[in-house]
Amino acid sequence: MIKSLRSKKNKRRWPIPLLFFVILLTAAGAVLYRIHPSLQDIGRILQSAVGKISTHSAGQTPAEPVLRGTVYDRKWRELAVSYRLFSLQVNPAEVGDRRKTAEELARFIGDKPGNVETRLKNSQDSLVLAEDIDEKQAAQINALQLKGVSCKADEIRFYPGHTTASHVLGFMGDGVGLAGVEGKYDTVLQAGGFRKSNIPDIDFQGQESLGATETDLILTLDVDLQKQLENRFRGYLATQGAEKGMGLLIEPGSGRILALVNQPSFNPNYFWKASESNRVNRIYNHVLNKDLIRPILARAAAIEREGLDGPALLPPTVAAPNYGFSGEKIDAFEQQIQLYGSVFGNWESGPGVPDQADAQPVVTGVQVGVTLASLVNGGWRITPYVIDSLYDHNTAKRYSRHNEATEKIHVLDPALGVKIRRDLFTNWLLEQENMIVFTADHVQMRKEKEFSQYSMQELFVGMAPAKQPKYFLLMAVERDHLYPLSSEKGSGKAALEAMGKELLSVFVKSQSPEGLADRPPERSKENLRQLFISKRLSFREAPGKANEPIPLMPKMRGMSLRKGLQQIDKYKMKVNINGSGRIIAQYPLPGQSLIGVDECMLTLESK
Repeated sequence: MIKSLRSKKNKRRWPIPLLFFVILLTAAGAVLYRIHPSLQDIGRILQSAVGKISTHSAGQTPAEPVLRGTVYDRKWRELAVSYRLFSLQVNPAEVGDRRKTAEELARFIGDKPGNVETRLKNSQDSLVLAEDIDEKQAAQINALQLKGVSCKADEIRFYPGHTTASHVLGFMGDGVGLAGVEGKYDTVLQAGGFRKSNIPDIDFQGQESLGATETDLILTLDVDLQKQLENRFRGYLATQGAEKGMGLLIEPGSGRILALVNQPSFNPNYFWKASESNRVNRIYNHVLNKDLIRPILARAAAIEREGLDGPALLPPTVAAPNYGFSGEKIDAFEQQIQLYGSVFGNWESGPGVPDQADAQPVVTGVQVGVTLASLVNGGWRITPYVIDSLYDHNTAKRYSRHNEATEKIHVLDPALGVKIRRDLFTNWLLEQENMIVFTADHVQMRKEKEFSQYSMQELFVGMAPAKQPKYFLLMAVERDHLYPLSSEKGSGKAALEAMGKELLSVFVKSQSPEGLADRPPERSKENLRQLFISKRLSFREAPGKANEPIPLMPKMRGMSLRKGLQQIDKYKMKVNINGSGRIIAQYPLPGQSLIGVDECMLTLESK
């Protein structure tokens, strides 16, 4: 009976918790009925929650994003450097007090408050008031807590030399290196660890990986020598009515590239404005006629034929211009010294030997330079290079090239190579100037279907000092038309020789860097000032258009070419198109200001 009473008592109590649960569900339903969160709100809440979890979870607090590494010349001067700048953006629909907002922001952008207020009043969409706000200014703006005002951080890659060494440095797009050193060593320059396979020429000093934070690259280039060669060469082409040319300055004994010039050139800060042909590294990829250096090769082959005990060679005669050698024998000597061998540097490579057996072998400027330098080096063929070392900010150490990184091949017998070095260039020795100078020209014909195309090529090769050359200078000029050239000193080979001799005399007087610091200096304030000036010039509005919204580059990636062209048709820009299919890349990037921009580039892919 007691069990029966307890059972009844339990039956009377169980509805109470159930009733309480029902009340809670009803209250929750009422709340959910009044609040209808959208998917965007849910995503925002989740993102905020994840952010809080990552911030307060165990481990290190996420640090400020690391900038891309700097590229220096051999004297620690900046060739490519990244800055963190901010764009000042305003959404007029969210602005509370328009006049107060205009007054606060006017002092940051150097404009009158009235002009800023007018722009806020006439714009319905978000607008960019400035693109050159530094970190200090951005912090001050954020501290004002103005409604509808924000500062968006962007990493800006800047090339302070503009066209200087542009074909070596390359360029970037969408935060990724696309050409030159920027492309070849993108993994090294990007923030984050990398291994030896990413830059095999560098001695890691027992480290498994480097680059935990920021990594800088130090090149063999010398900005002073580079600018001197570029300026003189560019001026020479202008006076001669030519547009195409190349120049290479190397240390023949080590293979260091001190300067490299390609014309026409381009500005990597605005690389999309340059045509594809302008961005080609001509010294590595443009074909030179091998008959330009035939006299040197024939003389070297003749010295080798005479052997170590042979008499000194006489000058070539009309009856035996090639010292009696047939074309086949000279070709065999060219193969022996690897004239056509691929020049795989640590940032660029030449075309190499043709795949077809019946194809005529061709040579490039760098192949000619390496071959002639090997005759100076006693028969050692040394591959030129441009990467000298890297600096790792995490370990605060500079890591240099290891001894086995430079490829050296003996293409001549060592003893015979010394004799060739001693006797080869006697015909072109200028004892008074203490240098060796060789010039040549050639008319080249290429057949294309039923037409023939002619071009004139001129070559200068110089070495100084004469006995033990420290500098090897090669310059080549090409004209795509035929016309008589005067034999006077101011034109043709004579003018090219005069310029080459003058440059060599200047290079010999230059001083090699000694006792350089093992760590990079503070970033150049002058280069940062240049960046601000260039940004402000490109961002400056045209007179009478202060009230108009700033045009921004539309997003076209993923569109067909027809739709993409419709998007930018109203801006009346010149469009450079590469490839076919859908748009996979665009420059300028989406959202960038189009003030001062009159060209853009679209890259298409069929897949």
